[in-house]
Amino acid sequence: MILLVVLVVLAIATALTWPRAAPNAGAPLLAGAHIDPATMAILDRSCRDCHSDSTRYPWYSYVAPSSVLVWWDVSNGRRHMNWSNWQSYPVVRQERLLSEIANQVKDRDMPVPQYTVIHRNAVLSDAEIDQVFRWTQAERARLIAEASR
Repeated sequence: MILLVVLVVLAIATALTWPRAAPNAGAPLLAGAHIDPATMAILDRSCRDCHSDSTRYPWYSYVAPSSVLVWWDVSNGRRHMNWSNWQSYPVVRQERLLSEIANQVKDRDMPVPQYTVIHRNAVLSDAEIDQVFRWTQAERARLIAEASR
C-alpha cells in the first residue's frame, strides 16, 4: 500500500513538473545587448538553461523527483532574470541585472552547484569569469552612456 502511494505521488509530481515549451522559446538571448560571440557562447553554455525560455531539458527532468528540482531551479532562474525577455526590461533593471551577473560570477555563486555537479561543462574558468565580468561592465557603461544622452 505504501509503495502504491509513493508511486502515485511520484506520478503526480512528474505530471505537474513535466517540462513544457516556454512562449518565448525561440527568442534570441539578450536581444538588444551588445555582446561578443565568445562571451555569448559562455553564457549560452553555463546560464541559458535557467535564465532563458530556451532551456535544454535532459532526460531526468521528465521524471520525479528530479523533475521537481529542475522545475524549481528553472522557474526561480527565469523569475529572477530571463534573457529571452531582456529587451522588455527597463534600462535601469538591465543595469542592475548586469551588476548582479558580475557579482554572482565573480563570487562563483553562479552557475549554482546543483547545476554544475551534473553539467560539468558549465563550470566557468577564471578567464571566462573575467570575460563575463568585463562584458557586464562594458554593457552597463554603454547603457548608462546612452541613457544620459
